[in-house]
Amino acid sequence: MKRFTWFTFLYLALGVCLTAIALGYPNLPSGLQTSLFISAGVSYFVCILSTFPFWREATIRFYRRRNAAIILPWLGIGVNIIVTVWELQSQNWTMETILQAFSRLLVVLLFAEIIVVTWQVNSEH
Repeated sequence: MKRFTWFTFLYLALGVCLTAIALGYPNLPSGLQTSLFISAGVSYFVCILSTFPFWREATIRFYRRRNAAIILPWLGIGVNIIVTVWELQSQNWTMETILQAFSRLLVVLLFAEIIVVTWQVNSEH
């Protein structure tokens, strides 16, 4: 049975936004436009994967095997935010840098989903 969560819709929304940005700005450098399309495609793919039960089960198995690894998603989100802000500041908030930051949102969403699933597992026990 397929299971839709808030993260399924967030992955879908991120893919739609990245696709709209890549198509809406035809004068972007080709590397950045390609990066946006790849990030959108990965977001769509993760959206589809997140509807299957094995997605949540794999996260739970990883959490139970490495219980101390719960800090890793928090570190991943923190490092991602710090690096993004650092790059935005150093490049004076250019359009290309802002669009690259949007591409990194997928990583933040993946880590956030891991955190939410582990909270749900902890609340069940």
